[in-house]
Amino acid sequence: MPIDHVNVRCTDLDTTRAFLEEVAGLTVGDRPPFSFPGYWLYDADGQAVIHLIGAKSDLGEAGAVDHVAFRFEDFRDRTEKLAAAGHAFTVREVPGTAISQTFITGPDGLTIELQGPA
Repeated sequence: MPIDHVNVRCTDLDTTRAFLEEVAGLTVGDRPPFSFPGYWLYDADGQAVIHLIGAKSDLGEAGAVDHVAFRFEDFRDRTEKLAAAGHAFTVREVPGTAISQTFITGPDGLTIELQGPA
């Protein structure tokens, strides 16, 4: 299972975007029409490896990393196994795409996203 992306919360989207473009060589690319502000930053292979989302206030103790996402081609099977094991999770569809997301909160509040074909 490859890491799909890391989601980062930031209080200044444009400054964080510019920083990652300059330091990591990432470029802004397509992003689904979510109802909240953000950018998807792509690597040289065309993978959106960093997702930035706007935070309305100080990040506090939670910090900047919102979640880590893993990609699964057997998405439906994976979520069925989570349900059978008794894990609580939320499933969402990415607007304008054929991608489903499952969000699970683990120990110490660690949020993991599993994503795959809808």
